[in-house]
Amino acid sequence: MATIRRALAQDEAAILPLLRAYCDEVGTDWSDEHLLDGLSPIVADEQIGDVLVADQSGELIGYLVMTWGWGIESGGREALIDEMYVVPEQRHAGVGTLLMTSALTRAQERETKVVFLETEQDNPESRALYDRLGFEIESSIWMSRKL
Repeated sequence: MATIRRALAQDEAAILPLLRAYCDEVGTDWSDEHLLDGLSPIVADEQIGDVLVADQSGELIGYLVMTWGWGIESGGREALIDEMYVVPEQRHAGVGTLLMTSALTRAQERETKVVFLETEQDNPESRALYDRLGFEIESSIWMSRKL
């Protein structure tokens, strides 16, 4: 079974192919530079967030990215689970659950009030996991603007 730990700077080279596989699955075409620009600061600074990795016998088989924020509505610290990925051959083996429960534990340790995540409507496998872990669908609509 995999062990979950916070990623270290030396893990970035092993995480990059997982990020690329995630991009391939969801249909985004980001460069390696773009991915590392997003990843490296979180790995380097726990004040920004956590990159958790699933390590199985020295091989990384999944990751979860969680960042910290603050919200008046939440009454304090918030966490956003930005993305999670498990290699296809390790899915349905509990790795996603381990990553999620580790992230929730980490959020509780930091006195986080609310954990948010985003998932696609047409992703029933992920949504079933999130449902089992107590996440609820909200009526809010997320909007974005690239700067």
